[in-house]
Amino acid sequence: MSPFDSARMYARRAAEIAASSGQLLKWWRDLNTLAGKTAEDVMCCCSWMDDQLVADDRLVAEKLGDMLPEVVAFSCLVAQDAGGEVLGAVATEYSRLVHEHYGVRRVEVTTAVPLDDQTRRLIASVVRRMAGPSFTLDERIDPSILGGLVVRVGDRVVDLSVRAKLGALRATLLADEASL
Repeated sequence: MSPFDSARMYARRAAEIAASSGQLLKWWRDLNTLAGKTAEDVMCCCSWMDDQLVADDRLVAEKLGDMLPEVVAFSCLVAQDAGGEVLGAVATEYSRLVHEHYGVRRVEVTTAVPLDDQTRRLIASVVRRMAGPSFTLDERIDPSILGGLVVRVGDRVVDLSVRAKLGALRATLLADEASL
């Protein structure tokens, strides 16, 4: 099973557990926090007891802070089974599932340089017309687009990058050259 498939499977299971206990958002907070930790940081808080992996409340509070012990135990199991590098992918997929559950659309904006606050607000107001009032704006930096931006809302992509414009110009010039 690929790491991506493992992450999806674990994220779905985490969502089922969290939903059954009414703690979707607490799990989301804790999984995102644990995604930034190493597998060793997480594993040191867990131990086997009666054939179950359990988190030690005292160690969790001491090493990881205010966190649900069941999220730590779940993350220990993931780290043990699939490796610590999967924790970030599980947190990302879990976030997607929670957003989907609450009807929040994910919007990805790719720019060549980091956005300033004014540009971010302008993009958010334009995106609101595309995605509706409930969305999360994920920013990516990709210098290869040279300038401009690429916006993804679900399956819809609006490519306003300099790279795309130069590609279109190149295609036009090649077509004109071929017709001469």
